[in-house]
Amino acid sequence: MSTRTRPLIRLVVGSVRPVRVGDQIAEVLAPVIAEAADAEVEIVDLADLALPLLDEPRMPALGDYAQEHTKAWAATVSGADGIVLLSPQYNGGYPASVKNAIDYLYAEWKDKPIEIVTYGGHGGGLAAKQLRDVLAFIGADLGENDAAITLAREAYGPDWRLADPAAAVADGLDEVRAGARALGERVRGRELVYS
Repeated sequence: MSTRTRPLIRLVVGSVRPVRVGDQIAEVLAPVIAEAADAEVEIVDLADLALPLLDEPRMPALGDYAQEHTKAWAATVSGADGIVLLSPQYNGGYPASVKNAIDYLYAEWKDKPIEIVTYGGHGGGLAAKQLRDVLAFIGADLGENDAAITLAREAYGPDWRLADPAAAVADGLDEVRAGARALGERVRGRELVYS
């Protein structure tokens, strides 16, 4: 039995590109979300999980997972009291890595409290809209407070990483806090998951 007294929110980094900024943004957002939600926050990076394209022999809705990476991902999602899904916006949508991670599971998403945070040169509202449609279809408990962080081209260094991640995301922090507060309220209204 866990000794946690606060909810566990897992902040899922959706970008898996070799050169990306999602991991930098997650490091800035984690303490902001933790404070606003009054929760423990753990960063889960899809790049570290290295999920292959969906390779389960049976449909995820059956819950009969064969692959160890699927079982581990299922435990990660089901063991969280809430999820913040951090996704870039690529070409007006969200990346295949995020869709693949969602499609691996089914029951684990049902009624799971989720907030969406997107980022990109145009903020990410189009990616958030598509994510909302998919997550609503599979029965996630979606908040009303999507946050979209617009990244200025000047925020990038010569290596295409953010030169100052905290400054780059500063304008979007009020939206992130609002979503995190709402997520914290929703998860505290449920029985906490202790694993």
